[in-house]
Amino acid sequence: MLILGYPRNGEPHIVFTRRTETLTNHRGQISLPGGRRDPTDASLEATALRESNEELGVRSQDVEMLGRLDDEYVIVSNHLIAPYVGALDYEPFFQPNAREVAEVIEIPLERLRDPSIYREEDWHRPEMPHMQYYTVGPYEIWGATARILRKLLASPYPDLLAGRFVTSG
Repeated sequence: MLILGYPRNGEPHIVFTRRTETLTNHRGQISLPGGRRDPTDASLEATALRESNEELGVRSQDVEMLGRLDDEYVIVSNHLIAPYVGALDYEPFFQPNAREVAEVIEIPLERLRDPSIYREEDWHRPEMPHMQYYTVGPYEIWGATARILRKLLASPYPDLLAGRFVTSG
């Protein structure tokens, strides 16, 4: 999985996707670009870059990889997600793959840092005792994507991204 930061109008943004309703897992949910490792992928980092290219048309060679967050396990689909953080130094033009991506969602990093958009709910289920949510406009980011976003926001990467893309007015 790739958490991709980039400038948009001089402000750092993170790209998310809304998955199509035809996918096998997590239909219609907000996610970060990513997917399963192919046997030809040299590493999980290579998987994150390949999937971002397949889903959004992001040129792998243009992404500067900044690091990796701790893995995130998804109980309901039995997946282990390896979240990588990368950056583009330019405003991208995304070319979403219509089979996988119903919508490209670009959210300013500063908006994601707003504590008023975050909440937790008790689910009282043994496998998921509580759920985390970020509500940004009409979008509800929850589940593994919200947990990974929480890890990102608690890491040094947001400051690193913000410092890269600030333009003086």
